[in-house]
Amino acid sequence: MAIIAGKQPKAAATEIPRRIIIKLAPEHSAGAQPAELRRFAADRLKQVVPKARFEVLGENEPLSAKAQAVLGRYVAISLPAEAKADKIVRQLTARNEVEIAYLEGGPTPPPVNPADDPRSANQGYLDAAPGGIDARWTWNTADGTGVGFVDMEQGWTLNHEDLAGAGITIISGLNQAYPGHGTAVLGEITSVDNQIGGVGIAPRCSARVVSQWRTATSYDTAAAILSATDVMSPGDILLLEAQTSQNGLSYLPVEVEAAVFDAINHATGQGIVVVEAAGNGSHDLDTFTDNAGNYVLNRSSGNYKDSGAIMVGAASSAAPHARLNFSNFGSRIDCFGWGENIDTTGDGWQGSSTTAYTPSFGGTSGASPIVAGAALLLQSWRREVRSGTYDPSSIRDLLSNPEANTPSAMPATDRIGVMPNLRAIIEAQITADTWHDFGDRYVSFVQILLGIINDSPGWIWVPGKGPVPVDPGWGSKVERISANKRDLLAALAANEIAERVTDAGVKRLLLDASAAAMKKAVQIIAEGN
Repeated sequence: MAIIAGKQPKAAATEIPRRIIIKLAPEHSAGAQPAELRRFAADRLKQVVPKARFEVLGENEPLSAKAQAVLGRYVAISLPAEAKADKIVRQLTARNEVEIAYLEGGPTPPPVNPADDPRSANQGYLDAAPGGIDARWTWNTADGTGVGFVDMEQGWTLNHEDLAGAGITIISGLNQAYPGHGTAVLGEITSVDNQIGGVGIAPRCSARVVSQWRTATSYDTAAAILSATDVMSPGDILLLEAQTSQNGLSYLPVEVEAAVFDAINHATGQGIVVVEAAGNGSHDLDTFTDNAGNYVLNRSSGNYKDSGAIMVGAASSAAPHARLNFSNFGSRIDCFGWGENIDTTGDGWQGSSTTAYTPSFGGTSGASPIVAGAALLLQSWRREVRSGTYDPSSIRDLLSNPEANTPSAMPATDRIGVMPNLRAIIEAQITADTWHDFGDRYVSFVQILLGIINDSPGWIWVPGKGPVPVDPGWGSKVERISANKRDLLAALAANEIAERVTDAGVKRLLLDASAAAMKKAVQIIAEGN
């Protein structure tokens, strides 16, 4: 849900039947066709829900076979208003045929050249760290070009005066609810660099939207994610502007629903970078348990489940950035962004004016686009300098690295991760690329010496010459290696050995020491010494 001018607005009332989502156990359902799933569920679960009509999740969606397979074990039943949902969920969960059952959250309010753009001066989240993510510096080399972006939520004003030029289209679903909210989110990322309004973090990305409202009476977050994934490319960014309720708790991240988790996990497995709002429930996510009692959002738990998404909390706009009291928090959260005072398009909630702006958008709704925008600029920069993209795990590591990014005011108690510092990330990547490229010239020597590369018939060490291949025809190609190059080879060897060490502590020490040695050796060699 959004926070507008520090307050939570009232939700729009939309009534649809409540549903229980059931994931059938694999031994009973793997590979079954929809009709078979319905018959099996009706036959085996009729003791619990004798009059229920079972539907197969995603059955009526135009999904690819790969995407449909993600929902291949899920069925759903609609409940009458008087039904005791909690009791039915407990009874279903106890059945051997059921892996997990839960009450679906249903429609939930969403979490809430720049000089010629008159509102750009108000967009402090674009500024240098520690205040913002330093998008303005990054625009010197990247502006979102070459990267796709999709916003998933419930509604937008796509013809807003500062968005129309972006040519944003809808992938699937209905543009049905909270258009002012979706407009505010899009404004943070894609406001056109023109002479009105503000400017988006990644104004030249290729933007689309997808709705959780699949029809006028059907709301399905998992199906929306899979529909978007089907038409996205590896390296694209998918933003989940949504939250849900589970086990009596409101405003949780949507991945607490098993079908949604599976859809996100499928997306990240396809190379899509998923950014997910943590939600505005003020909950410690480390203490959340699913219906089986598992601490699925606690990274230190043996039952932790990682969807691969970048989860985002909300902090104050002023540095040092303190966690705002409505933001969920915990070890699962990777990054934070501003959760207040965000200047953007739309009214932030239900308005549909094509000329409206707000200076006070916020919530994890406002924070998540800031992190998604950082991911877009980082991918755009990578495409520009390397003609490739980061995978979802790598980009999450870069954006959540505490050594490069901006910490919150009190990290130990805020527990919302860090705010991306694009300049620090990119400058570190440039430095790393420089010496890794140089080191790559010598890594094959190390891999031969360690037996990783088969160099049959082999090499011998000749005094005054160094490594010489047994094949005499290669002898003229062997150069005498300087002391600094020997240091580089030794460091590369230590790095190769470290990758094969199982003890995590020893491995970390070796990797850190070898990285420092490689960097020093390359610097000396590059200077011609």
